[in-house]
Amino acid sequence: MHRTKKPRGGGAHTGVAVSVFILLAAMLVSVGLGAGFLLTRSRIPQSLESSTSAGSMKVAASQFDDARSVQLTVTLGTSSTIVSPVAGRVTASHCAANATIASGGTPISVDAIPVLALHTVTPPYRTLTSGTKGPDARSLNDALRALGYAAPDSDWFTWNSITAYNKLADSVGARRITKEGGWAIDPSFFIWLPSASATVAECRVSVGQQIAQGAELLVTSAAPVKATLPVSAAAASSGGASGAAGSGVTSGDLVSGDRVLSIGSTTVPVPTGTTELTDQSVLSAITGSTEYRLASLGSGSGQMGSGAGTGGSGGTGASSGGSSEGGTVQVSYTWRLAQPIEAVTVPPSSLYRASGGKACVTVSGKPTPVSIIASQLGKTMVAPDGVGSFSSVDVSPASDEPCRG
Repeated sequence: MHRTKKPRGGGAHTGVAVSVFILLAAMLVSVGLGAGFLLTRSRIPQSLESSTSAGSMKVAASQFDDARSVQLTVTLGTSSTIVSPVAGRVTASHCAANATIASGGTPISVDAIPVLALHTVTPPYRTLTSGTKGPDARSLNDALRALGYAAPDSDWFTWNSITAYNKLADSVGARRITKEGGWAIDPSFFIWLPSASATVAECRVSVGQQIAQGAELLVTSAAPVKATLPVSAAAASSGGASGAAGSGVTSGDLVSGDRVLSIGSTTVPVPTGTTELTDQSVLSAITGSTEYRLASLGSGSGQMGSGAGTGGSGGTGASSGGSSEGGTVQVSYTWRLAQPIEAVTVPPSSLYRASGGKACVTVSGKPTPVSIIASQLGKTMVAPDGVGSFSSVDVSPASDEPCRG
């Protein structure tokens, strides 16, 4: 008998086959799991999905008032001599060179009674009683209201005028309007000031001196007669343009339109095209502001009386010609648009056909006109020009067609 011999190495071949089988099975399982994951994974929540196309971006509108600093050139007129309304002995004085005397203050006391100082547009010249009408009555009412007292807004001197004046007098210990005096006020009640505040140039009396009615108390520095806007600012503010808010951009990126000037706590309207400010109330606000005092006197200026004027923060100034008569003072304040405009910040790449402060953007492919307000830090601020606002803009223009409001 012949015995059949087994091939050598048969066991090794069988082991390799088994290993290959196991590897293929593992791969199939992995593929199956992966497919199952892809089939069962959750969809992206709708709230997280982008609602704009890849070529556009969302933008938001905001109110823009174009607040910035503007330097006024204040032209000075002549100085004034302030006189005493009463006779007597000077028992106290706050007079000092470069001090400020202001409406509502008491720069001196005569016979131990503080003498009130008031600025009225019309100087006092007669006796006023309840029911008296005239420009002097109007001026006194206006002066009392300017100091925060409830005098009537009219040219009648009334009981409310008397009440307002007595509240002011009581606050500083000055002479009151009384029943014994017939509820009347005459020019002897207060020192008349030609402006709301003034800087003292020279004192003419001292404590202990006997003075007559009409005696010179002090001489003020030259008072402002007008404040002039820079030529560029005046021209820019009148550079008419069309738009949703009537806005446009001219020299120095200044948005055109009516503006308001902040002088301390006073807000002054500056209509389009204004080149000079000459209203006495505005000049009085300038004179009483911290910015003006620093510009004309330097940091060594003082204050005189309890009613010394104060100004807002943030202003700077530099004098030219000092505070001498006929000189000028450069002083800066903040001004802004009277009516803020709606502005949208867009990427510069979205603009085309830009010229003269105007440009086009495309919103969902539609050409849309805008006015350019400002451009900085890789962003451009624009205002919709004669059209409604938009919430998205094409990052790159989808068209080069002209745009019309």
